[in-house]
Parts: sequence; C-alpha cells; structure tokens
Amino acid sequence: MERLKLLQKKLHVVKKQKELLMLEEAKLIRLARQKKAAAKQLAKVKKEKAILMAEEARLVRVLKQNGYPVL
Repeated sequence: MERLKLLQKKLHVVKKQKELLMLEEAKLIRLARQKKAAAKQLAKVKKEKAILMAEEARLVRVLKQNGYPVL
C-alpha cells in the first residue's frame, strides 16, 4: 500500500518534469528557428523527454494493475 503511494508521488514528479521539458523544448525550437546554436541542447532535451515518457508509462501501468486511479 505504501509502495503504491510512493509510485503515485513519483508519477506526479515525472509528469511535472515532463511538462518542464516540453516548455524547454519549445523554447529551444524557437531559438533553432532563429538560426541560433540550440540544436545540441534540443537533441538532449528530446532524449530526456523520451526517457521521462517511458518512465511515466511504466508508472501508470503499475498503478493501473494495482487498481489505483491515475489522473
């Protein structure tokens, strides 16, 4: 029971991190369109976002299997 609450808390943190990365990605895309040197940072942010999305999917799957509502 306690483990599932911790997983829910981790899911919330992962969602917040993903949201922040999406904002960072949008900023870097705008900079790239202005011909600024942001391609390297953009690739790094996209990679981190993919990792977080996989983590979020794993946490949601575990919580759903244990009958917890996922928002």
